[in-house]
Amino acid sequence: MRTGRLARTAVPVRLAGRAALRWLGTLQYWGERRREKRKEAVLRTAEDAARAMGEMKGAAMKVGQVLSLMGGVIPAELAEGLATLQANAPPMASELVEEVLEAAYGRSPGSVFRRFEREPFAAASIGQVHRAELRDGTKVAVKVQYPGVREAIERDLANVALVLRMGGLVAKGLDVGTLVRDLGEGIRGELDYRREAAWQQRFFDLFEGHGFVRVPRVYHELTTETVLVQEWLDGRPFREAVRLPQEERNRLGEVLYRFCFGNIYRNGLFNGDPHPGNYLLLRDGRVGFVDYGCVAEFDGAVIEGFKRLIRALDRGDREGWRAATEAIGILLPNAPFTTDELYEHMHWYWAPILEDEVEYTPELAAEMVRRNTMTMGTGGQINRYCNVPEGMVFLTRINFGLAGLFGSLRARGPWRAIVREYVEGTGPSTELGRLSAATTRGGAPI
Repeated sequence: MRTGRLARTAVPVRLAGRAALRWLGTLQYWGERRREKRKEAVLRTAEDAARAMGEMKGAAMKVGQVLSLMGGVIPAELAEGLATLQANAPPMASELVEEVLEAAYGRSPGSVFRRFEREPFAAASIGQVHRAELRDGTKVAVKVQYPGVREAIERDLANVALVLRMGGLVAKGLDVGTLVRDLGEGIRGELDYRREAAWQQRFFDLFEGHGFVRVPRVYHELTTETVLVQEWLDGRPFREAVRLPQEERNRLGEVLYRFCFGNIYRNGLFNGDPHPGNYLLLRDGRVGFVDYGCVAEFDGAVIEGFKRLIRALDRGDREGWRAATEAIGILLPNAPFTTDELYEHMHWYWAPILEDEVEYTPELAAEMVRRNTMTMGTGGQINRYCNVPEGMVFLTRINFGLAGLFGSLRARGPWRAIVREYVEGTGPSTELGRLSAATTRGGAPI
């Protein structure tokens, strides 16, 4: 893995150059032929981007994973090409895997595992995962970190900081320092697999025996900073869910919704990496949640701030909503816009809970992202007075990521009633809510 800043910066520069040349090449055609050539150019650029980000790993690949969920904001061909990063990327050589294992354990992998498959079944941004068996025959999944990924991520973050600081000249309300710090802390935290194992244990304790959530057990005695060993879950990739009947897709959408947002409001926790490669469809109908590298914890005051905002939205109190967004730090005080102007632009972020039942569509997901990333017109002017508060960078990521994921499922559900359970303490509003209440042992039902 190339870790030099110049070498890693050169990759996206070359990608942009090739994309520009392809686009210019389409100008020699007219009408339908030009449209075909431009579609072909986008497809080839998507293939280039997926291959380059997969090879770069680190923060670059994570950006690609997030972009892949933004169908409707980026061309569909590009989103489809980047979707390959959700589950697989070019793997590292088996010799390097053995070197990492020997360095972690101080002995050969054969003395730790009875069987270890040399080919990974998944390769992601920071490490790749192999099937294995412990000496007693227990089946496990072993995540092995790429050598050099720490240095590569530091180079990527330096480049991200440079771009965001340049962008800060336009987005005056954006606290670039906080944004870069939160982004860096989140990604660096994913590099310590012992830290990830500790978070996973928290979730395991909360959901052991749960009716629709399965968290794999962690083998702490075999987990190091660069190797994580967890229980093997036998399931299908979550990306296959898009081919299921609509009723099942609605159910899966609610499972993810309750796991992600229920954990925030009930347990003060959230898992901030919502892409299909981190979920498994299990045979018993549960969903396996298998990655805990990006987890954050909110204190009670922050959660109460979220609740005040949601209550104001729910009762149609726009002035109360504005005050709550300012108190949290999402909106800067004294923004020179009427409350109605602000609401018209910003309410899309909470659109799924403003009606009793909403279907997530790719168009809705795209509008949620588009409104929050506008730089021109009234929306762009309002965004200059908006901010991502400290500790909320990955909460924004989970909102956008889940919106894109739900949009691909076209999941329909009573999201408003579910959030009322968390904010107002009402009883379960759905069958899954009742199942959660009946099977939760370690914390509050989600």
